[in-house]
Amino acid sequence: MILSPFLFGEKLTIYKIAGFLSVLVGVVFINGNIAGGGDGFGIICGLSSAVMYSLMVIFNKKAKDITGLENAALQLFISFLTAAAFVGIKQGFSVNIKMADIPPILILGIVNTGIGCYFYFSSIGELPVQTVALCGYIEPLSAVLFSMLFLKESMLPLQFIGAAMIISGSFLGEYIGERLNMKKTAV
Repeated sequence: MILSPFLFGEKLTIYKIAGFLSVLVGVVFINGNIAGGGDGFGIICGLSSAVMYSLMVIFNKKAKDITGLENAALQLFISFLTAAAFVGIKQGFSVNIKMADIPPILILGIVNTGIGCYFYFSSIGELPVQTVALCGYIEPLSAVLFSMLFLKESMLPLQFIGAAMIISGSFLGEYIGERLNMKKTAV
């Protein structure tokens, strides 16, 4: 989001900045144990993930000829190779999958990952980088909310505040900022 004015000529408004800061603080609140120090390796992996996500969005915006299904397939293939290399280095390449686990794996792979990635990577080229960045933070929010709903995990008050900050920051940066800009240009 910070690089978007320089790389893509997108205007960075005060509403986008305020929304982004609200979302960023909300993500820190959602991941409650960060304040207690957390796992050093996990924090490094999280920061590395953020850098790679930024690079992915930038390269997706720059690669105008690769779109839709081709883009999603390429992203999934490269992600598979990266994850396989990481797992192989960390614990070896031995994989034991039970027959009962195959249907859920296929559902997650086809529906959540395949179709979800197709929609996501198809829309990145059409949206401003700032929109992709702000809305991308809804993913950790949904992970926490779904774990609460489906896995009966509890949320701390700070996590509820973080969830509210993510939703309000995304709304502020996308909806309110755009509405006010539309009113200014209409006048």
